[in-house]
Amino acid sequence: MKEFIIPFFGLKIGKHEFKFKIDHEFFEAFDSALIENVKANVDLVLEKTATMLILDFSAKGSSVVPCDRCGDDFELSFKAGEKLFIKFGDEAYDQTDDVMVVSHDTHEIDVSHRIYEMLILNFPKKRVHPKLKDCNSKAIEKLNEINSQEEDGDKTDPRWEALKKLK
Repeated sequence: MKEFIIPFFGLKIGKHEFKFKIDHEFFEAFDSALIENVKANVDLVLEKTATMLILDFSAKGSSVVPCDRCGDDFELSFKAGEKLFIKFGDEAYDQTDDVMVVSHDTHEIDVSHRIYEMLILNFPKKRVHPKLKDCNSKAIEKLNEINSQEEDGDKTDPRWEALKKLK
């Protein structure tokens, strides 16, 4: 994955843009099955200053996923963004999620793992059709039927009634 290694040593001070196309092969390189059938575009604006690098990531894409409500596949769109500050100095410096410290003799940076984390962490947790009418109508009818049966049979256990009297 050489395309994700950015040699910043020869870059002039200022802003530089990089574009990456992400697909299933990218996630296979990380042995990840968390996201499949993904197509995304990642834009990176690298701002080089005399003392640090500022990496501004933004991603936009889609993935074919099963609906959590009805089980049918649909195309889920997503967006992600993140900023990373890279400082030059000693490794003893406390690093945070958005600040990374590299030694002064570092000449390039691999952004693939950072892109992977950004996409995984910002991928929507709730994966349902945007509109209920797009869901499989038979599955929704069955879910409603099960819910109504549970509500009808939801009588209070007499043991709980005895405990309520103790209040």
